[in-house]
Amino acid sequence: MATTMTHRGITYVQNGTGTTTMNLDLQLQGGVDQDETGWLSGAGAAAGSYPGVLTGFQATNDDTINVGTRNPRLVMLTLNAAVADTNTLTLSGQVSKIVSFVAQRADATANVAITHTSDLVLTFDMEATADGTTDDLSAMELWLVLA
Repeated sequence: MATTMTHRGITYVQNGTGTTTMNLDLQLQGGVDQDETGWLSGAGAAAGSYPGVLTGFQATNDDTINVGTRNPRLVMLTLNAAVADTNTLTLSGQVSKIVSFVAQRADATANVAITHTSDLVLTFDMEATADGTTDDLSAMELWLVLA
């Protein structure tokens, strides 16, 4: 069974019985991606091409044209104590990539490891002992930087 939470256009799906609580969703306004060329497309020009003429820069009220990359977001989640070994957290919606992540476990006996298995999926490795032989459950605070 999976649990799902949607907040500000991003859906967080945690497989298993764990629940996800949003603590902070902060848009970072630090500038733009230097490699982003969406602004060159213009409303009438081909995507990624230099328009060459001003007709490509016609005004539009449509959010589907000239959409560049989104500003990065700092998200802090609480995952409850039902997070188990091999559980995943999958993001979708208004997000294209998990740029970075940091977790702090809430259980003093659990060792938490997280693998970035794809752009939008994290897989948890929860062990009760340092030798990695006994699976455990733990709650955690998870900080994500999203693009």
